[in-house]
Amino acid sequence: MRKTKETNATCPACGTQFAVTGNGVAVAVENKALSKLPGTVQERIEALREKGVDVSGLFALQGSTGGQYVISNKGGVLTVLNDDDPIYRAILSQGTVSNPRLFRRWVMAQMFHMLSYKERFRKEPVGVTEMIHRMGYEYQWRMLLDELHAQMKMEPRDLASFSERNRWFNVRVVEAMAQEYVENLTRYVDAQPVKKCEGVPYKRVGGENIFEQDLYNKLYGPLNRAAGRIRSAKNAAQLYNAAKAFDDLRVRLPRETPQCKAWIDAYKGAGASYTMQNLLRFHGCTLIDDHGEQLDKDRSLIFLSLQADRNKNGGGWRMLAMLKKMLDDNGIDIQKKMKEWSQRKTK
Repeated sequence: MRKTKETNATCPACGTQFAVTGNGVAVAVENKALSKLPGTVQERIEALREKGVDVSGLFALQGSTGGQYVISNKGGVLTVLNDDDPIYRAILSQGTVSNPRLFRRWVMAQMFHMLSYKERFRKEPVGVTEMIHRMGYEYQWRMLLDELHAQMKMEPRDLASFSERNRWFNVRVVEAMAQEYVENLTRYVDAQPVKKCEGVPYKRVGGENIFEQDLYNKLYGPLNRAAGRIRSAKNAAQLYNAAKAFDDLRVRLPRETPQCKAWIDAYKGAGASYTMQNLLRFHGCTLIDDHGEQLDKDRSLIFLSLQADRNKNGGGWRMLAMLKKMLDDNGIDIQKKMKEWSQRKTK
């Protein structure tokens, strides 16, 4: 197969990067996530560094009561940088700051890719749902564990960001994934040919020979108990550990096994929500509310958050529809936008 030549394109507003192939297809490379003034002191120092501030005299300090501070050691004098310090006002003058260490570096690039990808000689995109299916069954478990691990680390330190992420990937979704996995596994095992050892029927599952009479004790029982621990998880750490324990027990299923419906919906909701945030913050886009009113940037962000809360339990597909409408309302042509970024980079 002939290798397609790729050219990296970077959005000058938010740093989203794409690999644009010779036929105009965009592949997600990297999206530098952007946010308002970061909450943790280390992230604030990183934001200052990216804005060209000399941070060699800054360091993070945690007080005995748990508070965190950025300390300036200028001329041997230690000074706490408050939120209203001129150095912070400077980097907030544009309303948002770039920090590639923050969440969702790839989201906008990936969503643009899935929304616009066309097969050769086809006029219409294949669609987001089909693009998700093409990632294969195991992708959902890798992605989920990465997400839950990040939430586990975030919950004690950044509750606002944790809540925003947990809105989509939470106990409800993980429990649904576990339940659907057991159902898929049962169908897979039932379809395997029956063999016999000294007249006793057995099946070969996941590289292991299991007597049919032992299938529950060795296969289904441990999975059901692990699923129970998922249901009873009370915090992010318990949920991650329970999901990891369940994943360790799993027999890998064929790639074409259907992905969990709840996970697909959450994936669409999270991807669409973060892409819209990016478009609102850095691309001059706005939203139209349910009454047909054109909102400004700040009210658009509030309206987006309200819609995400309203659709967090099974309504992720509505967020994707909202993203498509937003692109149309703001006259955003994805492929034209990426070509524009690519041309600007080559000048």
